[in-house]
Amino acid sequence: MDEQAAGRAVAPGAPKGRQDEVFDLNDTERAALAAILGPVQRLPRDHVLKRDGEEPTHLFQLVDGWLASSITVASGRQQTVKIHLPGDMLGAPSLCVTRTAECLTAITPIVVRPMSRGDLMGVLARFPRIAAGQFLSAQRERVTLMEALALMGQTDGSARIAGMLVDLFDRLTVLGQVKQGAMPFPLTQGQVGDLVGLSPVHVSRKLGAMERAGLIARGVRTISLLDIRRLRSMTGLPQHAFVRDPEWINFA
Repeated sequence: MDEQAAGRAVAPGAPKGRQDEVFDLNDTERAALAAILGPVQRLPRDHVLKRDGEEPTHLFQLVDGWLASSITVASGRQQTVKIHLPGDMLGAPSLCVTRTAECLTAITPIVVRPMSRGDLMGVLARFPRIAAGQFLSAQRERVTLMEALALMGQTDGSARIAGMLVDLFDRLTVLGQVKQGAMPFPLTQGQVGDLVGLSPVHVSRKLGAMERAGLIARGVRTISLLDIRRLRSMTGLPQHAFVRDPEWINFA
């Protein structure tokens, strides 16, 4: 998303995304979530929304743009562990600690809306379907992070990049942001390298090889996945069918 896109009108509620992964929320549930969202905040690229070590007073709903979650290590360098897309809740891992566990930095201009921890817990207490959906969505996120860790430790650079591209493709498809196989891709080679554990030079070589092999086509801040089946196969990971409206949850 560019500066012009960041300035366009944005709906006051959160985009349909993570909150609807498990259940299609009804109007009452959706209104309850919307009611705890604070004013729209439009922030520039590279803005640090939260630094690790700060007091975790608020969470945020990402309405528009891309954001990176990273961990600072002893050397002072940051390791990117997650790319957030519209619809994601930001800062949830820090609910279980007394100091913020991650640094949240805007990759593009972003639009966010804050929410207090107490207000969120109140909604979860009153609406069991929202609470169950949040819990199962967190487990889905855990599966994704486990697979990313497995790729990092057990595969080569090409498989790691393929896994990252497929994950972004699947998530952006749900958001309706993949057009004729092309998805937005505002990441630099350095940001890709940080995410998958490669140097920018190696990222450039791997992407070039994938392009020559007919797997991808790069545009201006876009990437087209030309052979999604081969890219999935490169990762060696199983394809999961995630639960929707599981019948084993009884809300009576």
